[in-house]
Amino acid sequence: MSADDVAEFHLGAASAFEQDDTKEGFAAVGDTVTTLVSWWNHLLCDTCGHSFRRGDRVSRDSHTWTVSHLDLRLACAGSDEDAPTALATELVEFAAGVDEAWPPAADVPVIRLASDDWRVLRPPSPLVRSRCLFCAHTFRAGERIVVCPCRPEDAACGAAVHRDPAAGLVCWESWRPSGTVTTCPVTSAHRRQDEP
Repeated sequence: MSADDVAEFHLGAASAFEQDDTKEGFAAVGDTVTTLVSWWNHLLCDTCGHSFRRGDRVSRDSHTWTVSHLDLRLACAGSDEDAPTALATELVEFAAGVDEAWPPAADVPVIRLASDDWRVLRPPSPLVRSRCLFCAHTFRAGERIVVCPCRPEDAACGAAVHRDPAAGLVCWESWRPSGTVTTCPVTSAHRRQDEP
């Protein structure tokens, strides 16, 4: 890696916190990246219905005060097809390596969301897409999740939490580091200690 590459990396990292993404600084039209301080962060995209996350490339329009995703895997970017196969293969291999090095606690079952999973599909209006119980972001195809976190070995509901460290989604570990849940976050039912 050259010194120019390192300098370019640091410049890019610094720019994530230096842009003015407040509504007052929204005069620019064009492409940008969602940051922690972007006013649209965590809001839902009007076009695809997915939440805006840190790192999402977006197009913004100061005349209509709208923001839409530029990710080709999301419908608002003009395509809802999967990423190119070569890239997808590399990502799957990388995720497998991360999972091998950092397996989920208590052998909790983790599933990868298919594009036709009901948690990924957009429901009819006025309903909104399913969201992670921890980070509140919508679920996207290909992400890995823990379903029914209080009974993942015998799922009774469709509630889910991200568990995809390769994608930076460590919601399960942040929410329940031990890998166990004593009270159902959906029904508020308490699990007995002798239950699996």
